[in-house]
Amino acid sequence: MTKKATDIWAYMGWPGFIVALCQPCKDECKFHINQALVFNIFFTGLSLISWIGVIPYIGWLLEVFVFMPVAICLLVFWVIALVGACHQEEKKAPLIGSINIMNH
Repeated sequence: MTKKATDIWAYMGWPGFIVALCQPCKDECKFHINQALVFNIFFTGLSLISWIGVIPYIGWLLEVFVFMPVAICLLVFWVIALVGACHQEEKKAPLIGSINIMNH
């Protein structure tokens, strides 16, 4: 798989991240693999925390005024990062792009 394809695959959720991580060109793709890992962790954490929404009233208010805006911002940042991968640019995603989990 090419570097560009590996970069794009990395942003396709956990399965895509695992596929990208298993590619031989993963050393060249560490920037996007790292960003994809950060997005996956944030999306997974947000999904787990959103279970608070089942609590009557308080959960609904949190869901509407906290979790939804955060999820929309994450989605916009994810699209920006994906477009960067498509153009083979190493642009950091806003706010979370500076988080390094993997060394690159």
